[in-house]
Amino acid sequence: MMRTCYAALLHFLLCGVPFLASAQGGQTSATWKFEEANKLMEEKFFNQAAEIWKGLVEAQPENSNLNWKLGYAYMNSYNQKQKALPYLQKAAEKRAGNYGSFNTAGYDPFDSRETNAPVEVDYWLAKAYHLNSEFDKADTYYKKFVAEVDDKNDLKAQAAHGLEQTANARVLVAQPKNYQISNVGSVINSEYPDFSPVISVDGNALFYTTRRIRPDSSNVGVIDQIAGLPFENIYVSYKDRTGVWQKPEPLNINTPTGHMATVNVAADGQTLLIYRDDGGDGNLYESKLVGELWSDPVLMGSDINTKSWETHGALTADGNTFYFISDRKGGAGGRDLYRVVKLPTGEWSKAQNLGNVVNTPYDEDGVFIHPNGRTLYFASKGHNSMGGFDIFTTELQDDGSWTPPVNIGYPLNTVDDDVFFVTTADGRRGYFSSDKIGGYGEKDIYFVDFPEEMEAEGLAVLKGFIIPPPGESLPPSTILYVTDKSTGEVKTYKPRQRDGVYVAILPPCKEYNLDYRVNDKTVHTEDIFVECESAYQEINKEVYLNPVSLGGPASIVDLPKGAPPGSKEKGEPLKDGKTAETAPPIDVKGGTKAAKEAQEKEAKEKQAKEKEAKAVAGKEALTDAQVKEKAAKHQMPDASYADQYAKYYAYNRKDIDQNEADWKRFIDSVVELLDKNGKVNVVIEASASHVPTKSFGTNENLSNKRMEDARVRLVEAVRARGKNADDLMLEAVNHLVQGPKYRGDYQDTEKYGKFQYVKLKVR
Repeated sequence: MMRTCYAALLHFLLCGVPFLASAQGGQTSATWKFEEANKLMEEKFFNQAAEIWKGLVEAQPENSNLNWKLGYAYMNSYNQKQKALPYLQKAAEKRAGNYGSFNTAGYDPFDSRETNAPVEVDYWLAKAYHLNSEFDKADTYYKKFVAEVDDKNDLKAQAAHGLEQTANARVLVAQPKNYQISNVGSVINSEYPDFSPVISVDGNALFYTTRRIRPDSSNVGVIDQIAGLPFENIYVSYKDRTGVWQKPEPLNINTPTGHMATVNVAADGQTLLIYRDDGGDGNLYESKLVGELWSDPVLMGSDINTKSWETHGALTADGNTFYFISDRKGGAGGRDLYRVVKLPTGEWSKAQNLGNVVNTPYDEDGVFIHPNGRTLYFASKGHNSMGGFDIFTTELQDDGSWTPPVNIGYPLNTVDDDVFFVTTADGRRGYFSSDKIGGYGEKDIYFVDFPEEMEAEGLAVLKGFIIPPPGESLPPSTILYVTDKSTGEVKTYKPRQRDGVYVAILPPCKEYNLDYRVNDKTVHTEDIFVECESAYQEINKEVYLNPVSLGGPASIVDLPKGAPPGSKEKGEPLKDGKTAETAPPIDVKGGTKAAKEAQEKEAKEKQAKEKEAKAVAGKEALTDAQVKEKAAKHQMPDASYADQYAKYYAYNRKDIDQNEADWKRFIDSVVELLDKNGKVNVVIEASASHVPTKSFGTNENLSNKRMEDARVRLVEAVRARGKNADDLMLEAVNHLVQGPKYRGDYQDTEKYGKFQYVKLKVR
């Protein structure tokens, strides 16, 4: 995400790159090119300036000043830092004299006859070595520069900080973490820059920023002149029920010009926080999901946005605290982390700086708060960064203070900028963007898998699908009410319209009532108790708006086919070389006729889909205010069952004994209900502990097998009693992996046994 200087843009459009091919009035002399490149540098068009300097260096390869200018332009360019080193080496090698500081007697940066380089070449050469992980050489030139200049030189302090960072880098590189890093893959990544990933709490939606050409070609020829690429847009990809990312879609709120980028998504997936460039000011907005469309972005309130630069933010899962980045005056230095809290009026409080435990005299950015509300991730050039931005983590204490930030470590952090980082709810996987070698484009999105000991604690996530009848869409009036039975507090959650996915954060050690309603009528309700465990807990629940027959040809696992939302994708191993060196040239005319026709067809299909989504959303969709009003009046339904059966298993077991006394009694109740009502609604809940299973591959698979086995045994028992199993209607299934973390003590049945079960409930 970047500022846009409109004065610079106007200058570039007037002067422009085209002069390289056909300068007006025959102005093709080296002097004229030198002056134009200097102007572009002043306006921060480093990529364009580098093209001119490169031509001049080719004509005068031994000119120290031209090599310096080219190296400096590359180091400050959008995406060409790696090209700078040989030119800065040549500039430093050929440099004569020791002039003390920039633009003093002995060196004139604006004179085309100048052949010498300034003293700053040593600082930038040190940074180039630093980026190349040549720490000893970097130190040599950092020290040389510090010794050469006085305290008035702005870069002297940065050179001293560079020495601190190379020292940090040596330590971190010598102690690499056990991280497994993978590329998300070609469905998400493109030959264009793709970055700033944001993952929903359920792990089922990935929002990110990209500079690709839109499917409808509406941004072809609309170019950000600084980068020479389309402006930043927001795309989203959803996982299907097999855990595979689907084709990314541009959000309907993207604008033709100006940057719009991903910041954060609320825990329920219904509110998206975004960054908009706003003419270089840079502000934070929010947009609401209505049906399948996002509402027009609205500026966030209070003093979150100012005339300063607000770049990034993160909302806690309860929606009551917002952390954000700003370079406003009064901070510790550069960009700092700030916080606002939700007032009883529903408005945001005034912003408060997080303080100097977290903030440093250097820049902070890319903040992310874990759904547990305590673990904060952010990027910083301070603390013990190994170069540029590194990712750090800190914990919020009970007294409101923050623990000293910890560098998340190498190889996730590198000597270059590592900024945008988010984790899944279990804390075992993080998504980030990087320009590391081996990607599809200049920047790609990656994920990192962490070891088990980094799993989040003290958090329970309820997630699943609400499944409409075959061939029908989910009614927009569908709402999940979650009532804390100890306090009576009610929270509401709206499932995503496109696929029925919902998610809720539940504090452990409490009992809740779940009430799934359509048109204000309960379609499923039950009470659940979230175990008092410190380990991360995940409750996957699928609810059928029209119960489906247990006796049909399909099994529970295949109704419908797939995995719980957010199943983790495999990704692709890192490659040694780029599959695409750079983004392909942009065809401002729109490409070939065939490509154009395909794009037009896709655009029409998208318009039809959006029209249909608007129509559906407009029928019965409730506003946030209406949902809150309904929650205030919500009456908790009776969640009792006519009868239920529970089977607790030994390690690695899944079967039910048909001759067991409790099972026979339960089947008697089921038959009695069938005789009385004609049909019986069934809820099946299966659970596995965290004790590893070799026989079933994963604990998730074991939980599913227990659930399926219970279905089969129930169908068999009812048929053996001469009843029609098609009258057993599946209302909901619930599959879990829960309990304490495994410590190698599988024989401790008291510790793990209560989490190894299947339960059947009927009404």
